[in-house]
Amino acid sequence: SPWNIEQIEKDLQNPLSVYVLALEAQNLIGFLAFQESDFEAEVLQIAVKKAYQGQKIATALFEHLPIDKEIFLEVRESNKAALLFYQKEKFIEIARRKNYYHEPVENAIVMKRENNE
Repeated sequence: SPWNIEQIEKDLQNPLSVYVLALEAQNLIGFLAFQESDFEAEVLQIAVKKAYQGQKIATALFEHLPIDKEIFLEVRESNKAALLFYQKEKFIEIARRKNYYHEPVENAIVMKRENNE
């Protein structure tokens, strides 16, 4: 689910958090937020403005994920576009979390991509 500005500001204080921005003429058109530890990374958020979707911006943002670590993420079960994108990025489903999301209540699909070393 999308974060509000307070959640993003709080996450920016975390030394493990990494933010990658997609800019056009100094305007933010997308971003990727992930946390990285010694052996793995977790995608926290990825967003691209609607007007720029379908232009491979999310793919370009994902190129900044570490290639030497397993990458994890969670996605709403109903978010078919995101699921398709993650599958194209070589993520596979490894688990489901029942009623994980709220407003509306929905299951989460946990996905993982192996390291690319």
